[in-house]
Amino acid sequence: MEIPRKFKIFGETIKVKRILKIDSKHSWGEYDESKNTIKIKKTLNKEQQEQTYCHEVVHCMLHNLGYEKLNNDEVFIDRMAKALHQILTTSEE
Repeated sequence: MEIPRKFKIFGETIKVKRILKIDSKHSWGEYDESKNTIKIKKTLNKEQQEQTYCHEVVHCMLHNLGYEKLNNDEVFIDRMAKALHQILTTSEE
């Protein structure tokens, strides 16, 4: 799976950045709705980066759809991200 540099959701461009350090020490990634960015810790291995990307994409989708209560449920987010990651990495043409 290739992580894109950017994507659009509802006309907004979300930039994806790989960075050395995330502000929260317990986090591998971050979705910042005020800056339309997803940040992923680049010291992670490939699969961890992909799963982190999917996790932050789910946050982005729920925020943009207005589901803030679900957006705060990290267990739900993790399960959706793992399902999305499996779909994306096992898809065949």
